[in-house]
Amino acid sequence: MTLEELLHEIKGLEEKELESYKKLLKKLKDPEYADLRNFLLKLTIDETLHKHISEALEKAYQEVEELVREYTPEEEVELGTAVLFPGVPTIILPREVNAIGTKIPTDEILEEYFGEFPGEPIVPAELMEEIREKLREYIKNKEALIMNYEKLSEKAKHPVLKGIAKDIKNNKEQHKKMLEKLLEHYKS
Repeated sequence: MTLEELLHEIKGLEEKELESYKKLLKKLKDPEYADLRNFLLKLTIDETLHKHISEALEKAYQEVEELVREYTPEEEVELGTAVLFPGVPTIILPREVNAIGTKIPTDEILEEYFGEFPGEPIVPAELMEEIREKLREYIKNKEALIMNYEKLSEKAKHPVLKGIAKDIKNNKEQHKKMLEKLLEHYKS
C-alpha cells in the first residue's frame, strides 16, 4: 500500500468513525444517558479533529507530489534518494533535519550541508539581491510563526492540537535556522 493509499484509507476510516459516533449521540438525548453521552461527545470531538487532520495530510501529500513533479528535474525524481515528506523524493538533508518535531540542526550540520552549495552565486547580481531580500523576509515571517505556534501550544487544551502546534513550531525553528545559514552563505 502506497503512502497516498494509506492516507486515503485513514481519512475514510476517520469519516466513518465520526459519523458512527454522531449517529449514536443522536439516540442518547435523554437525561439518563448523560454519562455515556458526555463520554461519546469527548470521542466525537477528538474524532472531528482526527478527521480534519487526516484530510489535511492527504491534501498536503497530493500538493507536495505536484510540487516535486513541477520543480524537480525528471532524473532526480526517479532517483528518490531522500525523503523529507514520507514517500516523496526531495533534496538530501542531514538525517537530523528530516522529521517534523526534531531538534534544530546544529551549526556544524548546517555548515556541512551548505558547504556543498556553490560558494559564488551563479545567478545574476540583481536576482541574488532579490533572493537575499526574500530570505530576510522569510526569516522575519518564521519568527512571527514561531511565536504564534508557541502561544497556540500553550493555549491549546486538546493534546493533539498542543502536540501538533509544538511540532510545527519546532519545524519552523529548523526552517529559520536553515534560512539564516543560507542567507549567511549568500551574503555579499
